[in-house]
Amino acid sequence: MKTRGELKQEVKQLFKGHWISAILLCIVVSLLSVFGILTQASNGVNNSTSHTPTDYSQFSHLPAFSWQELTVIAGAMVVGLAIQLVFYFVVKIFAIGTVYSMLDWVRNPQREIHPVSDSTIGFTKAYAWPIICLQICQSVLVFLWSLLLIVPGIIKAFAYSQTYFVYKDLLAATPAGQPRPRYRDAITRSRQLMVGHKFEYFVLQLSFIGWAILSGLTMGIGQLWLTPYRFGVFAAYYDNLVALDSAA
Repeated sequence: MKTRGELKQEVKQLFKGHWISAILLCIVVSLLSVFGILTQASNGVNNSTSHTPTDYSQFSHLPAFSWQELTVIAGAMVVGLAIQLVFYFVVKIFAIGTVYSMLDWVRNPQREIHPVSDSTIGFTKAYAWPIICLQICQSVLVFLWSLLLIVPGIIKAFAYSQTYFVYKDLLAATPAGQPRPRYRDAITRSRQLMVGHKFEYFVLQLSFIGWAILSGLTMGIGQLWLTPYRFGVFAAYYDNLVALDSAA
């Protein structure tokens, strides 16, 4: 297995002279990350400047709501949660689709990058619904494992971390006219690939913390470079993991 340094050097070499293409490929995900950082910073400033002691006596003067009013309030909350859920899945599809294109680039360094079509590939019929279903399946499984204690849930989250990449390869290997790969098979294959590699992958993710802090200090502008760099390294890691498993 290649070291973290070797994987990062491989991606740096891939991006050499092509950083503009890498940034444009990940621009949507990067800008969404910048928006998230700015929102958190704004909320933090507002909370720190508007903090006042809580006067609990004010709750005794709250007006009574009728059932109709409570229904409207509950409906508004449900709609708000639904909008947040839709936004989450849209961002997820953008991110996974971009990572898929990054994997293709890692495997074929001479590949020409088309930022718009490559970054939106997740919204195609082949990937959109599977990405959503895989996310739901993984979330349910990790949640159930977390019920035992937090640690098993974290371990399983790393075991399932390659599921999206695996599904892409399984789909590509499926002959035309044959049923699509089962989501369970992608999750199982990811778990098998990550045997003995979970801590290694954890450390790989941890190695980007310094860059993430620096990105935060630049109000998220650093995400324009950090996002393609991270995506490229994770794609290279999966490609190396598959090659290692095939050679075993």
